[in-house]
Amino acid sequence: MFEQDRVLVRLQQRVMSEADIVACFLSGSYGRRQNDPYSDMDVALVFADEAARERAWRQRREFVQSVMQYVPAKSFDAVHVRPYFHIALYSNGTKADYRYELQAELQPNPWDRDIRILKDRDGWAEQYQAASGRALLPQPRLTAAELTALDERFWIMLWDTYRLLRRGDADKPFTIYLELLHFSLPPLLHVLPPEDPARAPLLRAQFNPDTKATAVHLANLLQAYLNARTAVVQRLHLDFTPDTRFETAVQNLIKSKF
Repeated sequence: MFEQDRVLVRLQQRVMSEADIVACFLSGSYGRRQNDPYSDMDVALVFADEAARERAWRQRREFVQSVMQYVPAKSFDAVHVRPYFHIALYSNGTKADYRYELQAELQPNPWDRDIRILKDRDGWAEQYQAASGRALLPQPRLTAAELTALDERFWIMLWDTYRLLRRGDADKPFTIYLELLHFSLPPLLHVLPPEDPARAPLLRAQFNPDTKATAVHLANLLQAYLNARTAVVQRLHLDFTPDTRFETAVQNLIKSKF
């Protein structure tokens, strides 16, 4: 639908012409051969040494554009996700995530057990894929200290959002609410598997101009957070003790408004 096949052909032609690129492969749904018309492309560009990667990284925007020379593109450095990570969107609708990797640093991992190899000098990518097939999935990680820091911010920002909503303000609390979701939900969702019953309620977060309805939803979100927090503590066996006196007091404040 978004011409990914055309991009794939042009990408392979492009990497084959780059001497510094030792290997190139697609992971994700393309690697598993389960891509659909809406799939993005997870592209790994592998280099032999740091100098080669740095040369390529300096030309990353030019490389992105050269893959589809006559299709306008926007791209940005996603270093908040990982180093040497560049994400592009072509105006034909194709999104491509480019990983700039070093052979010596790229360790086998289970997410690369199924890859589609576009370039492979000396069989390195094939050996890497085989080693990735033997790698074990790492356990989700969240320390007690990290959960404590998350928890402290959650309560304060939740109340900040709630009190403004009760005042009837639908504008100012929106940005606070976005920040609340941004720092609190991803770590919990990363730990909880899809089948855990505490996970799904976290995905029902919403915000609308009806401040009273949103305030009610915030109380529901609080309960969903508490259930998810308990599930995470139990799953990871964390040494975390909630401040029940504080939490009960705040919950009573919220309940008293309904």
